Amino acid sequence: MFTLATTACCLFIALTYATTIFIDTNLQYWVAASISLLLITLYSLESLFGLRFRILFLTLSILVSLRYWFFRTFDTLTLGPPLDMFFMLLLYVAETYGLLIHFMGMAINVHPLRRSPVPLPEDASLWPTVDVFIPTYDESVDVVRVTAAAATLMFYPPEKRNIYILDDGGTLAKCNQPDQEKAGQARRRADDLRGMARELGVHYLTRAENLRAKAGNINAALERAARPDMERVDPELTECLLTDPEAAPGELILILDSDHVPTSDFLRNTVGFFLQDPKLFVLQTPHFFVNPSPAEKNLNLSQDAPSENDMFYGAVHLGMDFWNSSFFCGSAAVLRRSALMEAGGLAGESITEDAEVSLHLHAMGYSSAYLLKPMVCGFSPETFMDFIVQRTRWAMGMTQILALKNPLFLKGLKWSQRMCYFNSVFYWFFGLARIMYFIGPLLYLFLGLKVYMAQVGMFVVFGVPHLVATLVTTNYLFGKVRRPFLSELYEFMQSIYLLPAVLLVLRNPRKPTFKVTPKGQTLEKDFFSRMGLPFWAMAVLCLLAYPAAAARWHAYPLEHGTIILTLCWSTFNLFIVMLCLGAVWETRQVRRHHRFQASGPIELWPSGGLQAASGTLQDLSLSGVGATLSGHLDLLPGEVVRLAVNDSYDRHFSLSAEVTRVRRTAGATQVGLNFLTKDTASFLDVVAFVYGDSQRWEDITTARNSTRGGLIAGLGNMLQKSVESFTNTILGLTRSRLKRTASRLFRGPVTASGENS
Repeated sequence: MFTLATTACCLFIALTYATTIFIDTNLQYWVAASISLLLITLYSLESLFGLRFRILFLTLSILVSLRYWFFRTFDTLTLGPPLDMFFMLLLYVAETYGLLIHFMGMAINVHPLRRSPVPLPEDASLWPTVDVFIPTYDESVDVVRVTAAAATLMFYPPEKRNIYILDDGGTLAKCNQPDQEKAGQARRRADDLRGMARELGVHYLTRAENLRAKAGNINAALERAARPDMERVDPELTECLLTDPEAAPGELILILDSDHVPTSDFLRNTVGFFLQDPKLFVLQTPHFFVNPSPAEKNLNLSQDAPSENDMFYGAVHLGMDFWNSSFFCGSAAVLRRSALMEAGGLAGESITEDAEVSLHLHAMGYSSAYLLKPMVCGFSPETFMDFIVQRTRWAMGMTQILALKNPLFLKGLKWSQRMCYFNSVFYWFFGLARIMYFIGPLLYLFLGLKVYMAQVGMFVVFGVPHLVATLVTTNYLFGKVRRPFLSELYEFMQSIYLLPAVLLVLRNPRKPTFKVTPKGQTLEKDFFSRMGLPFWAMAVLCLLAYPAAAARWHAYPLEHGTIILTLCWSTFNLFIVMLCLGAVWETRQVRRHHRFQASGPIELWPSGGLQAASGTLQDLSLSGVGATLSGHLDLLPGEVVRLAVNDSYDRHFSLSAEVTRVRRTAGATQVGLNFLTKDTASFLDVVAFVYGDSQRWEDITTARNSTRGGLIAGLGNMLQKSVESFTNTILGLTRSRLKRTASRLFRGPVTASGENS
């Protein structure tokens, strides 16, 4: 088998190289046109065939891209001036990196594995016990309360489930720090969390010091939950509210970030996997975010378009699961306690302890699984700066794993697992490639550096089919979870911040420290983030490329073809930069709770009314609901009503609400209602209705991932959004400047008391 595979691989490479050098130039044009047309034709027919077609299509795509790489390697790298050669090699390395990531992506996603929930035994006594850990550091108590409340509502026997709030913001060290103001804040927050834990009937745990951040917090809880009677450092601060002091530690651990609200069926859909596979150490589920990422919000991308994280959780993770390489993503996952303890708890050498411990457990022979069913509702970072803080932590942590635990050489892993983990950590070097793709054309147009030595005709022969193959294949694999050309935006806007962080880790792998992503922020007004200043410099460079190209056009008439290609390249970069400028123009976010689209029947009972008005849900949040009711109703703002609604589990809810908005249209009344939660029971009902139904998240995900975006339409949409976002940014900055100028001009003379006259 090995000899056959090796022979086939050698023949494949030989065929690729032959198509590069053993055909004359005129015939190469026909080859280029034919393979491009064949790829596009196969792409359009993919829905008619199965796995064998998928393998054939991906193999052909690899052949086309290898053909280009051989051309780049053997025909375009030439001797020249040192500066030319330096940047020529950098661009070549960037392209080779991109091809390697592209090839590994195709191999990983060759056969995505879609699982269904494993049913639990009818005898509930056979179900394993579960500890639910909710680690928190500085998040709002209201945020933690919603998650803890939803955890108490999960369909699972209460005697087999214990819920723990792991407060790393209320440690002994935090509450007794020298800064009295900060110490007082920590104590008040800890008191509030303990009171909330009593209210909901869950456990509260903290520890003496904040050692090893989130990993240390969870590891301390693993010990404390296993020994509820252990001696406490300070009983007042580390109070553990145990309904059953003799409770045994849970066989499984569900870990939820403090803003990851679980649906009621989470445990019912996940625990069965551990009964089916005794070697399973983790069952990961997708992170579903109810609010758009900063780029999606600021660019006003369609709500029907896939979310920024859908590509990883909706496609890539399915491919990794096929190779038994799905890994723990920090939250929304169930882990086997015995496996976790055997590994020494969550690893702490990197700041991405979740992926690190998964790497160790896979090397120890344990298996993993991934269930593509959204059953948590989380919150994306609200601002571009918070987004970069989050992604910098991920990039630095994954680079630490590469530097300290290189998966290519870690004993115990299968070759497929080595590939999957290496792809996951090596991906974060995309900053190098993106920056080189940006400066490449400018080096030629401004300085005349020859960083790509090839005639225009040869680029058409080899480069164009490669570009077609890359675009078509990427859209074939990920078109339903990522619109065309948006990956260029997401990676480009991170690259200038992530590349220095990655290089810093390579220099000192043990230096990075864990930084918490801010949660639940509001923005009172629109503003331009200072994080966007580098994009202005990039935009200026791209605009200056046009006069530079004009100057070279007249000075070097033999290079017109090269000038046109590099100017087109720079123009594409300009549109991406314009998108980045729109992505960092922060738009207002004043809602305390994010509103999302919802559907389903609703009945409204007016105060004192004997007959209900029926209608349909339009949108929903923890604060309230929007609905359209049949007929014209005599409702007034401030009136208290009752809502009768059901969920997909046939649970009936009777919720109290206050009318905030009434709008009458032809034959209908549109109303806005705020929920009234006067006690714990009514609050739990609202949480159960808003966040408890996983079918709601599944419907939203299905709607935005149901169709594959077209390449031409995607390019047109990208260009349109670029112009719109750039225009909005310019107008926004102009309005902001005019407001500040007017404020200074019309501010009255200041009196001695400091007040305006």
